[in-house]
Amino acid sequence: MPPERGRAYLAACTIYRDHADYLGEWIEFHRLMGVERFVLYDNGSTDHHLDVLGPYLREGIAVRHEWPLPFLGHSGRPKAMFLAFEHCVGAHRDDARWIAFLDIDEFLFSPAGARLPEVARDYEAFPGLVVSRAEFGPSGHLTQPAGLVIESYVEREPLRPDEQAPYKSIVDPGEVTRCLSAHSFMYRAGLPVDEELRPVDPLKRMTRKPVAWSRLRTHHYYSRSEEERLRKAELWRDIGSARTVPTAPLQSRRRTVRDETLVPYGPAVRAALAGRGLPTPG
Repeated sequence: MPPERGRAYLAACTIYRDHADYLGEWIEFHRLMGVERFVLYDNGSTDHHLDVLGPYLREGIAVRHEWPLPFLGHSGRPKAMFLAFEHCVGAHRDDARWIAFLDIDEFLFSPAGARLPEVARDYEAFPGLVVSRAEFGPSGHLTQPAGLVIESYVEREPLRPDEQAPYKSIVDPGEVTRCLSAHSFMYRAGLPVDEELRPVDPLKRMTRKPVAWSRLRTHHYYSRSEEERLRKAELWRDIGSARTVPTAPLQSRRRTVRDETLVPYGPAVRAALAGRGLPTPG
């Protein structure tokens, strides 16, 4: 049995399937950012994910739920994810003051260099906090590179001042009544806010204009390498998803900007993985 742990200030929740190569980096990066606990939903993995998660499960840093539900519901929406997030809010509402809901290819941090709990304390009067997302593409990689995601993928879509961006949510689990999507939740009272305290309608998956991400940001590595982009597209087709992955790499669809914001965290993540006897991905 894992050791008993007190209530965390900040936890993170995700659902995954066959992401053994990325779980360790995702956990160790977010631990550096100040996340204390991880709630993981395994959607039928068959790879070596348990070897990676073993140290975290034994120490009580992470809890894993087997979640072998069909990923999509009859409407074509990712039902397994919504139900997992709702389960997390109910089963773990007393385990953390805040829970961040992310995909395994999303990395949450503060560009100001602060740890996430320090930033979140400024928003305790609100039921939720939304974080704008930056979209990263293959960055010229045709196959999976050796190394960390945060070091290997450094080209993202530019963001004009008049644009909006998708967001992800950090919620007060005691105030949530329902998970609406991978991005948003309904609350008992009040609206979530962005980092500038602007209210955000949870029925809309885009942030207010202009995008605010000087205090909080999520980097979304939507496809990683071109090889993995194609594999992701095949997976979506196999499960009957209406979603599509761009048919060409992001670099050929739109001008990109170089963004190495997370590269300096690479050595610390590598050291943390090595300390647990886990290899660097790739």
